[in-house]
Amino acid sequence: MNLYITLMKLLQTILISSLVLLTSCKKYVKQETTNYQYYDVKEVDLSNIEKLLAVTKEGYLQYGIDVAYINSAGDTILPFGQYAYFGTDTLEYYATVMEHPNDSTYGRQVGINRDGKILFDLVLYDMGPDYFNEGLTRVKRNGKMGFVNKKGEIIIPCQYDFAGYFENGSAEVTFEAREYYDLDDHLNVESDSWFCIDRKGNIQHCKTN
Repeated sequence: MNLYITLMKLLQTILISSLVLLTSCKKYVKQETTNYQYYDVKEVDLSNIEKLLAVTKEGYLQYGIDVAYINSAGDTILPFGQYAYFGTDTLEYYATVMEHPNDSTYGRQVGINRDGKILFDLVLYDMGPDYFNEGLTRVKRNGKMGFVNKKGEIIIPCQYDFAGYFENGSAEVTFEAREYYDLDDHLNVESDSWFCIDRKGNIQHCKTN
């Protein structure tokens, strides 16, 4: 009996030590406060849309090179010298680009309209813009996450510290998130107050598989 108690205490000590070590190895990410201005897509922006094509002075399009957008007549609508290519070959409603004011400087990864106005900052996934799931994709405005449709319209306001992608009509979100890097340098998110929303932003019961 004494041996059992001793072993249990030893196991408890090991578990506590492991938890303390794991917690102490978290490298928390400090949340930045910004006050960028964004343009809201209007109905007039979505009428009589002519698709624009991405062009470059280089041999082919690749992430990070200077990009311009032209119409079917070859007229330059968005000139070189503002943005770098970040995945949008054809600009219909909005393009995903990187701020690129000169050859050696890159800024934010953003979504812009055909006038070059910034609609939102991009949420990155697999080193590129976040994917669409169930017609919506995650974006940010001044550090807060929300969702837009394929026309660049904000469907669910950017108000969450973190938002998961939509699956089966539901997304997990939180107003209080902490981001940290683990021992393998992977970015993780933790929160004590997750809840779920539907595709209109209404709170709903979280669905389980």
